[in-house]
Amino acid sequence: MTRSTRRLALLGIALGTTSLGAHAYAAETVQTDMHETMPPAADGMYEFTLDEVIVTGYRTATPLTLSTDPQRPRQPIPAADGAGYLKTIPGFSVVRKGGLGGDPMMRGMGGSRMVMDMNGGMMSGGCPNRMDPTSTYAFPETFSRIIVNKGPQSVRYGASVAGSVVFERETERFEKPGVRGNVSVLGASNHRFDELTDVTAGGKESYARIIQTRNYARDYADGDGHRIHSGYGRHSLTGIVGLTPDPDTLFEVSYDRSRGWAKYAHGMMDGSQFDRDSYAVKFERAHLSPIVEKLTLNFNHDTIDHIMDNYSLRPAGMRAMGTDVRREQYGIRAVTDLRFSPQTSAAVGIDLRRDAHSFAEAHKHLKGTPNNDMDIDSFGIFLEYSRDLTERSRLLTGLRYDRTETDYHNARFRNGMGRTVRNLVPGSAHDHAVSGFVRWERTAEKRPLTFYVGLGHAERPADYWEAYHTWAAYSNRVNGQTASPSTTRPAKEKNTQLDLGWVYTGEKTNANLSLYYANVNDFILRKPQIGMGPTARTPYANVDARLYGFEAEVTRIVSPLWTLGTSLAYTRGDDRTNNAPLPQIAPLEANLTAKYSHKKAEANAVWRLVSKQNRYHKGYGSVTGTDYGPTGGFGILSLSLAYRPDENLTFSLGVDNLFNKTYAEFVNYSEAAISALGVAGGGHITEPGRTLWFKSSYKF
Repeated sequence: MTRSTRRLALLGIALGTTSLGAHAYAAETVQTDMHETMPPAADGMYEFTLDEVIVTGYRTATPLTLSTDPQRPRQPIPAADGAGYLKTIPGFSVVRKGGLGGDPMMRGMGGSRMVMDMNGGMMSGGCPNRMDPTSTYAFPETFSRIIVNKGPQSVRYGASVAGSVVFERETERFEKPGVRGNVSVLGASNHRFDELTDVTAGGKESYARIIQTRNYARDYADGDGHRIHSGYGRHSLTGIVGLTPDPDTLFEVSYDRSRGWAKYAHGMMDGSQFDRDSYAVKFERAHLSPIVEKLTLNFNHDTIDHIMDNYSLRPAGMRAMGTDVRREQYGIRAVTDLRFSPQTSAAVGIDLRRDAHSFAEAHKHLKGTPNNDMDIDSFGIFLEYSRDLTERSRLLTGLRYDRTETDYHNARFRNGMGRTVRNLVPGSAHDHAVSGFVRWERTAEKRPLTFYVGLGHAERPADYWEAYHTWAAYSNRVNGQTASPSTTRPAKEKNTQLDLGWVYTGEKTNANLSLYYANVNDFILRKPQIGMGPTARTPYANVDARLYGFEAEVTRIVSPLWTLGTSLAYTRGDDRTNNAPLPQIAPLEANLTAKYSHKKAEANAVWRLVSKQNRYHKGYGSVTGTDYGPTGGFGILSLSLAYRPDENLTFSLGVDNLFNKTYAEFVNYSEAAISALGVAGGGHITEPGRTLWFKSSYKF
């Protein structure tokens, strides 16, 4: 797509926004669950349906956005982090690194292309090699809902090139003094153990909440019994205090603390320390005026302290290496939701973010002092708007502007012998980005069928990881390189995307089909590594790319006892500059599901089918992973049973990968060689073999 074409697309989006007035709407589209909990039977016997146990079966209320409750039982085995949970949603894939810390991708795009918002603010991991993406710090059951926005069809949470994932935590208000809570325990193969305690006490005007989690697992074995270096441990604690002086007001202060470690099969080092401390303040005021529906203010402060080394969780080998990285982030967001009439709603918002990154040597016999390498300051403002054009059609549109300033400092890095191996040239860069969308939706007159078509455009500059590695590749004065980071960093990425589809919501059948075509100019591509050892560099460069594909889902209640479902997801990516496949694109995937429910018991089956992938570009990748070669197709069967003696207590057990197959996902890293453990390395990281699990949960 030419620059003139991109400008015309943005102009069309801007005209669609401004022509409807200086209003905005945050299109909070939600997909509801297929079934609601059944009421007590006539004889007083409690009957139930466990919602969202199967991986498909979303009931789409409005398109391109789905919302799911992570506190409900789910199959396969309940996830230990946010990435594991997202993998069960069609259109998502996860780059495996070990047992924890996978990097999620949506429709073939991950990293900063997919905005992640957690508890009212954006947060990024600290590791320059992405050992700890944002989802690493999200224990799913501690959140009330996970919202997924597909494609550049929303600007509320940032410039989402691929889409956005929002982890929301909400504490239900008390009508009278009381205590409520949730306790759950999970045990599984490979000595996995998960523990959750969530207790809230309060009254009509205030509440206090404590959430505690523990996660632990040893290395897992694949279907052939091969040990994968993948153990992990984590302990998190959350404290929340809220004031609710009236039904329209909320003031909440929260603190999140987590401490953890993880082994990684993909790299030469492990994450021996993942420390997170987060503070958040939220203020909400509803019905400020006949027009102002709600005002929301969020303040977030996150500190990530991460140590990666090759001696704490594995034999050190010939040379002990380590790095201590720290990332401190501040964020402020203000959003005003407006309602001008029953047909017209709107939202306008602003957000600011300060991001400071530093590192120090953490070699076994050498402890360095913190060295600030990069500061990133960003400012964003957005406008969204929705209007019912007729009784059965509506128009949604939005526009966003972002400004980013990046300061590169004189960063020096030493090896375990004290020798300086990196001495990077300082500099600064300034980026401006404009994003927006226009979407038209129409509901059929005589059937529950909705059609939509949307055009979106999103821009983003190189993120910390892409900028840092390119900077290191071309500005290392130790190797005689003196290029300024502002001249070598990749240009900003620009995605113009068409989305269209259909949503059907009948009494017994729910179905949806989403089609998309993305033209990405200046796609930031990871190139093959330059050099070896401590002087190795991984530069990034711009190419023109396109991605297109679809997601389709059908769920059918075939009888009062049986529900069947199927889903299909496919993405194709092309690097048009190099006339090659775009790397790290997952192959065609299908899920077949069946659920049997009778009174207090339920049985579920999920058969996941993935085709082979022969389209790859060896040595090339993105910030999340690299292509190493083809992968074969596979089918994985998972079964589960659930029993609820009463409405508060649930027991469930299951088996994943029932036939103990050995397989690997295409979206993957290569396993690193660990000679002391007898690991040769060089191949895709294989997935867990047969996994048995049991979970019990109690609500009060």
